[in-house]
Amino acid sequence: MIATILTTHGVTEFTPLGAFMTMIPMNYYVFAALVLVFAVAYFNINIGSMKVHEDRAIQTGQVVDPSKEALGEIKEDLPTSDKGTIGNLVWPILSLIIGTVASMLYTGYSAIEDKSAVDIFAIFENTDVSASLLYGGLFGLAITIILFFSRGINGRYLPLAIIEGVKSMLPAIYILLFAWVIVDLIGQLSTGEYLAGIVEKSNLNLSYLPVVMFILAAFIAFATGTSWGTFGIMLPIAGEITAATDINMLLAAMAAVLAGSVLGDHCSPISDTTILSSTGAGSHHIDHVLTQLPYALIGGGVATIGYLVLGFTGSSLVGLLTISILLVGFIFIFAKRAKAV
Repeated sequence: MIATILTTHGVTEFTPLGAFMTMIPMNYYVFAALVLVFAVAYFNINIGSMKVHEDRAIQTGQVVDPSKEALGEIKEDLPTSDKGTIGNLVWPILSLIIGTVASMLYTGYSAIEDKSAVDIFAIFENTDVSASLLYGGLFGLAITIILFFSRGINGRYLPLAIIEGVKSMLPAIYILLFAWVIVDLIGQLSTGEYLAGIVEKSNLNLSYLPVVMFILAAFIAFATGTSWGTFGIMLPIAGEITAATDINMLLAAMAAVLAGSVLGDHCSPISDTTILSSTGAGSHHIDHVLTQLPYALIGGGVATIGYLVLGFTGSSLVGLLTISILLVGFIFIFAKRAKAV
């Protein structure tokens, strides 16, 4: 997608992957979100709904709201075995990672017609991610089954494990199906294109372009539940606007789109990743959304200020320094409050 935008607007000083790498220091929300993850865990910063759940867990030992049925919960009366080891948990996960990466290398290499120009960047530019995830998952499953039988566990338990595993994922699948229906309806209404068109036609001060792209991408991703779909809508719009005004702002505008799309995806209750995160953790879906929302919005607020600074100074490093100072200030204040409590 980036390659198409660069070609369309005659930008030749960057390769597609080079442009993507250059945008990394401008992806302020991602930096803010990652820092907040570690800060919240280390300093025990609990805000809003998260504090309610944390206090209940500490006082009663209940990690989910007892008045709600947790999604994806496995029955506790399943048979257990004393033959398992830590390796039974670690090896399937490592197999999944190794199988997926190996498949990415294979599909990427196979897609390159000129084998003389093969390098690691070309391979990853041409890889088939969806197929690689499927192959990696099958490889991880195969290793899991091998480990199962190598431990001498009764084979009749395997169908039971498969059935219970499928049942534990059904609530997530139900939610995903309905979420995809909503996303499709929103897509047919062209909500994202309409909002982006308003910005494109407005007489916008160019200094505000990164922050406007960030906020608009976040809103579209929140409404549609997809960051990837928002990329498809907003990246070409960012290219068109900067090409008509100042092409030097292209990478900053596209970086803001990438960051805003991820913010909206983190906040959206119909996002695939949000739904699967709550299911994988065994928490109620809306509880997960409400506990995650304040932290995502704090990261988004910090990133918003960073994009304002980036737009007016033209320096990604000044913007990065700004969000770093804001994050340190936030962590200091809330960590102090947490310690006082």
